[in-house]
Amino acid sequence: MESNDLNKSELLEICDRWQRKLKVRPNKIQVRKMRNKWSSCSSKGNVTLSSELTGLPREVAEYVIVHELLHLIVPNHGKTFKALLAAYLPQWEELHNQLITYSTLGLAQNSLGNKNASHPFRSGHAHEVEGLG
Repeated sequence: MESNDLNKSELLEICDRWQRKLKVRPNKIQVRKMRNKWSSCSSKGNVTLSSELTGLPREVAEYVIVHELLHLIVPNHGKTFKALLAAYLPQWEELHNQLITYSTLGLAQNSLGNKNASHPFRSGHAHEVEGLG
């Protein structure tokens, strides 16, 4: 798994493209450093993306973005949410597993005291491992 070195503006371009495709309109989208998550979507429609997404492969970062934008349609992770993920990103489970791998690597690096390792992670149930909202 290798990085495509995305930048913040490219993340926002991906957001814009998927907003049009999904016909959703977030209240606000921001990219910022997040300590424990890759992303989140608030009940007010604010989408926050971790700046660490720039270090992931484009396809994995895109999965995170689509995941959060879909929360503007379906707020939970039930059957409808997963069906929409499958409809728009048929390979979502593979991308989800890659994200878990990156999260686990970040966790391992942080626990070893690697100060350069800042990949967000969150312990908890399977969905929370990679820190998606």
